[in-house]
Amino acid sequence: MEIKEKIDNWLKEFLKNLNLEYKDSLTIYSKNKPFCLIEIFNPQIPPEHPLYLERTVDKVRQINSPFFITWNLKDTILWRTPKKGISISREYRLKTYFTIQQIPNVPKPVINSLIESLLKQRLTEIINDLKTLSEVGHLYQVDIDAEFFVHRLHKAVETISPLLKKSLSTQFSLKPQFKKEILAWAAKQGIANYEEESFLEVLSRQIVYRLLGKILFYETLRRHFKELPEPDFSSLDPSLILKKLSGCFEKAKHIDYQAIFEEEIIDNVPYPEKALLELQSLLDDLNRYNFSNMPQDVVGKVFEKLIPYEERHALGQYFTREDLVDFILTFCIGSKDNFILDPTCGTGTFLIRGYDRLKFLGERDHKKLLSRLWGIDIAKFPAQLATINLYRQRIEDFENFPRIISCDFFEIKEDTIFQFPPPRKDFKNHEFIKEKIPKFDCIVGNFPYIRQELIEKKVKGYKKFLEKVLAEDWLVIYPDVFELKEKDKIKDYLKNGLDISPLMEKAKLKLSGQADIYAYLFFHCGYFLKEGGRIGIVTSNAWLDVAYGYELQKFFLKNFKIIAIVESRCEPWFEDAAVNTIFTILERCSNKEERKNHLVKFVKLKKKLKELIPQNLEFPHQRWQGIEKLVSKIENSGSEFYKLEGTRFICTLKGHKTYEDDNFRIRVIKQGDLLKELESQGKTAKWGKYLRAPEIYFEILEKCRDKLVPLKEVAEVRFGIKTGINEFFYLDDEKIKKWKIEEEFLKPVIKSPKESDTILIDPQKLKYKIFICNKSKEELKKEGKSGALKYIEWGEKQKTKNGVPWPEVPSVKGRKYWYLSEERNEPIVWIMLYNPSFKTFLNKEKTLIDHTLYGISPKIDIFGETLIQFLNSSFANLQAEIIGYPQMAAGGLKTHVEDIQNFLFVPSFKLNKNIQKSFLKLLSRPIKPIFEEVKMKDRQELDSAILEALGLDPKVYLPKIYEGLCELVRERLELPKMRKKARKTKTKRDIEKLKEDVIREILPDGVKKFPEDFWDVSIKRGKFKELDLPDQPLEISQPFLGEITISSKNEFTYKTRNPSEAKYLKYAHYNGAYRVKIPVEPIFILKTVSAYERYIRDLKNRLFEAFYNRIHDQKLSHNLTQSALETLKLPEIQSK
Repeated sequence: MEIKEKIDNWLKEFLKNLNLEYKDSLTIYSKNKPFCLIEIFNPQIPPEHPLYLERTVDKVRQINSPFFITWNLKDTILWRTPKKGISISREYRLKTYFTIQQIPNVPKPVINSLIESLLKQRLTEIINDLKTLSEVGHLYQVDIDAEFFVHRLHKAVETISPLLKKSLSTQFSLKPQFKKEILAWAAKQGIANYEEESFLEVLSRQIVYRLLGKILFYETLRRHFKELPEPDFSSLDPSLILKKLSGCFEKAKHIDYQAIFEEEIIDNVPYPEKALLELQSLLDDLNRYNFSNMPQDVVGKVFEKLIPYEERHALGQYFTREDLVDFILTFCIGSKDNFILDPTCGTGTFLIRGYDRLKFLGERDHKKLLSRLWGIDIAKFPAQLATINLYRQRIEDFENFPRIISCDFFEIKEDTIFQFPPPRKDFKNHEFIKEKIPKFDCIVGNFPYIRQELIEKKVKGYKKFLEKVLAEDWLVIYPDVFELKEKDKIKDYLKNGLDISPLMEKAKLKLSGQADIYAYLFFHCGYFLKEGGRIGIVTSNAWLDVAYGYELQKFFLKNFKIIAIVESRCEPWFEDAAVNTIFTILERCSNKEERKNHLVKFVKLKKKLKELIPQNLEFPHQRWQGIEKLVSKIENSGSEFYKLEGTRFICTLKGHKTYEDDNFRIRVIKQGDLLKELESQGKTAKWGKYLRAPEIYFEILEKCRDKLVPLKEVAEVRFGIKTGINEFFYLDDEKIKKWKIEEEFLKPVIKSPKESDTILIDPQKLKYKIFICNKSKEELKKEGKSGALKYIEWGEKQKTKNGVPWPEVPSVKGRKYWYLSEERNEPIVWIMLYNPSFKTFLNKEKTLIDHTLYGISPKIDIFGETLIQFLNSSFANLQAEIIGYPQMAAGGLKTHVEDIQNFLFVPSFKLNKNIQKSFLKLLSRPIKPIFEEVKMKDRQELDSAILEALGLDPKVYLPKIYEGLCELVRERLELPKMRKKARKTKTKRDIEKLKEDVIREILPDGVKKFPEDFWDVSIKRGKFKELDLPDQPLEISQPFLGEITISSKNEFTYKTRNPSEAKYLKYAHYNGAYRVKIPVEPIFILKTVSAYERYIRDLKNRLFEAFYNRIHDQKLSHNLTQSALETLKLPEIQSK
């Protein structure tokens, strides 16, 4: 007998005693209407196969069935039928049943007694679910939605962690050794840099996160391995919960990757009773969820949502979106045989997508796939989740053990061997699998944004440890990056077979102390990379332009081909990170000539990734092929400049070449030229300009190459006044009056650029004066300067927030008098951080300037006038946008003293009447934001005059300068706005999606119409009257002498003595009726209204229950229920 016939017969047998009917083959009916069609496939066809799924949907729509099931005997999915015109997708999936592993993956499996029993069990489960759907309207156990599943987990964290914090505090005071062990554990997790109070808070949350991770995976694992006990603790004494959980985890070790469930010191922290009660409640709620086919992104998304932004930011952790990951992987993974490492793997997004990339390239063997994916993370919890995410690719495979290691990547050496406890069916077999860490073809990741010196403050000796590690990696291969007197002895040591470890101990890394930890990670990653292998890393863009970038740039240029440096200026890649990000692709190359002739691509993305990359992950071939075309476009740019000379390819490009289309701007530069530039400067070459600068910038530099010199050759640039204690030295009018300070000790000071909207500083308009006194207290007393004296004596009694007396503050302590401040009043004032308008101040009155401004003093007076004019030109503004550092919080632009010193100026400028005349017009008017400023006639006159003085035609160059400048400013200002908007929009979109899903589930056929859907047979047979209703809102009066008036503003009036009739009209109007049929018999009106109100109340309860089953938050569920009723345009009916 065919399997379909067997299932058909079983269905008839099972449905006899239920309220479900069975008429047609494999179609279940409810209330005499088709309710669910069951479509059977052979085991080789996945139940979500797009082609078969669409065919099934067509069949289901023909019979108007609200639900259907696709079942290939092994796997089963229950679906909600989408409305006509809407494609089937994951969001219509109601439930995914666990896989029946015993059924072979063949077209026609043999149905023995065991398989028949399993199929009958599955059919019983399906029928029970359909019965629940028919009677209740939704399933009690629902598939997991990351966005709202996290609400329940978040509640647990918020409830349990404060209670654990108190418990930790108590344990720390009672058990010093326990405290010491916990602190050591925390340092290894990267959470050691906290003061005690904050530390306890973060630690308590980490403990809860880790426990939740174990519980989540246990629940997922249990769906595939029925021998694991169900964690039902509803009737258990709360004090026994942790013990029972520990027992569950212990059993899971026999079939699971043991590292997930192994115990650590933090598992011994005692839980207070209230925390145990919340844990008990959580476990009960988790039983409502269906873990059998949890989408692969859920665990990562839960982690992302669960851990607050502040904690992630402190740990430098951000979560990388899949389209960015796939873009990087396509650059780096070129073969199915590649070995891949993510050294800061977090929850494993790069590894999961790497798994998919290797499959696309031809590797189908799951065991081989996992053996080529290695992940490392110093933090236990994300490493645990990475293990879970990879494990879930094929959870039933007993050869399935991800190579995820929780340790500090810098502790790993070339010969390090790791032990992996694989899943095992044989509970008695405890053999470990030993593997040596390999060299990798591909190293990828999103490196953390933490400055090394911040770690050093909490983990003493960490910098020295890093230096030793990198010396072991690179001292022999690349000694240039180390300071070492005996550097020339390295070859002799090696030649004579001597131990060079003493040299390694002495070697000091040349990286700046302010280097982000990712700079060190680049070096260590490079050591584990095969020749020809590639690195693809997301970092902040700081290294392109800051001091520590010099050694990093030199390291890249001398050891790798720099394939591409890619930045997007049209979207933020991370909604939470307060840094601008880039990704860098490197290829290990030891051949000097190959590196020299290689073309580096600086790539600016002009479209959002979702517009460039095919988005549907369910069609991987289309997606990967689409990305490969993008990567090929980038990598092949400039290929026309290569020519073959003998057996070598030579690059003939001089300078740079820019390619631009709708997707990219690609700037191509010979790597040998970048190395020459770097070595000639002897410091960081600002590579950011190659990504950001418009082409007109390079054209002007080329044309005026012989005229431009750095500003430091003609002027000195210095910080403004650093008072040390602004609260004392800066006084407003109110404070001056209060202390009656003498005028001679007060000088005008410009503290903020916002105090002057004009180029010319007017001291009369400034808010503050600065206290300047070079007299001793005795002199003040002798001269009768009581105001200044009393103010100083008051200041001596004040303390900082940390309890330090003001005179003892380090910044003032070394002065002759602690209250003596310096005087700085340069004639030209540059704004350190400007936004939104650009200007450089003229300081005619010698006003003192704060340290948030830079003073510029021309070395020769003749330069003063031309300098202030040039620094207020749009070409100067363009330079500032290119050399400055965008501040992500508000979009401001920051420049440093060194940047201004290297600003390009034309000393050969002569005093030009046209420049002077146009500059005078600008001098006293407010400078507008750039988009308005470039339209001003006087602005255009000044810019034109300066271009003419440079020997450039304003008609050719000025429009291009304005276009490039406006684009740079727009990008700088819009990125922070987009980041904020993305966070708000995502939250709103998640809520709307949940609301739509629940409405679709509860009301698959839509809302019943009032009044006609609420008439029974007797009402329909009765008499009706008809009434036209207005298109304006109805107002219903209170009864007056028994009469109720229904009216509107357009003179509509209707009177009735029947309250039910008033409601009838109100509900009909609410449903959009403008002509309504009203039963003549009052009892029929009452029956219709009563039936409608029961329907609304029942619907409201069902909506609330459906929301609560998903998010376990009563307040939010109530609000969403009200919102859903408003969306459905249903009236509010008071509960009885």
